[in-house]
Amino acid sequence: MSNSAETPGSQPPSHGDHRGERSAEAPPSRRIRPVDVALVAVIPAMLVGVFLLPMELRRDLALLYTEPSVVTMYASHFVHLDLPHLTANLLVYLLVVPFSLAVSVWSGRRRRFYAVAAVVFVAFPLALSGLNVLLPRPRIGMGFSGMNLAFVGYLPHVLADRFEAERPEWERSRAALLALLFFVGTAVVTVRITASIYHTAQPGLHWLVVAGAGSLAAAVALTRPLVSCLRSQGVAGATIPPLAALGSLLFVLLMTVAFPDVSPADGSVVNLFLHFLGFSFGYIVPYAAFQVLGLSLGSRSEPATARK
Repeated sequence: MSNSAETPGSQPPSHGDHRGERSAEAPPSRRIRPVDVALVAVIPAMLVGVFLLPMELRRDLALLYTEPSVVTMYASHFVHLDLPHLTANLLVYLLVVPFSLAVSVWSGRRRRFYAVAAVVFVAFPLALSGLNVLLPRPRIGMGFSGMNLAFVGYLPHVLADRFEAERPEWERSRAALLALLFFVGTAVVTVRITASIYHTAQPGLHWLVVAGAGSLAAAVALTRPLVSCLRSQGVAGATIPPLAALGSLLFVLLMTVAFPDVSPADGSVVNLFLHFLGFSFGYIVPYAAFQVLGLSLGSRSEPATARK
């Protein structure tokens, strides 16, 4: 590189200087737009609208496992018969989806988020219901929980995107970070379920203990390559991006509340199988698409913008 144009005492602006200037204000592509807010609000409005339908019609839209139909297999995910059930699902949705969208936008992954959301809303309802009815039982299924858990399952990908946006040196450890968060999630699930049935005589308890111990061991083992990555870059330990740290806490919180006591309450049963299916699909489908197959929906055109 020629420095013939330099004058004594002057320094050409570096790429880092340009990045610092742009960080003062997010580029247009990384700002939340009114259309983003509108799209996020569509689902809560739909859930409330369906809830306002007559009770008889809502019951007709619920999924009867012994007599499923394509309509009920899809529509049942948007049906709630009581206000507490609806409120709980709205709260989870408003915690995970706006956060995931905002972080994705700030990380330059807006199109990736919307691609995943489209798959969740188009394909997942039938897939989740189809697996549910493989074991016919005299139950009626309904509620948005499985869909919510799909977004919780996608949250590790959102956090990995944020790590890469703020700490590019983490890119080679993305797979380890994703696996770490997945095993943390499965460990939380197995611990919660094991604790709820520990004092009962239900079969399969020992398998849950083994699964929980294996998940914890895998999570601990996967921290090593991440720590090694930081050390190789000479980065101090307290450099986790704030949004990634907040998202990790949110991930653990949502995985905890999504798998409550399995005992029936008021004649209802929490469908933990559907919850875990939703979480698994939300994690595995984006992993297969972007991590394994390497699909790309456009690269980041701007350097990351620091958010306070």
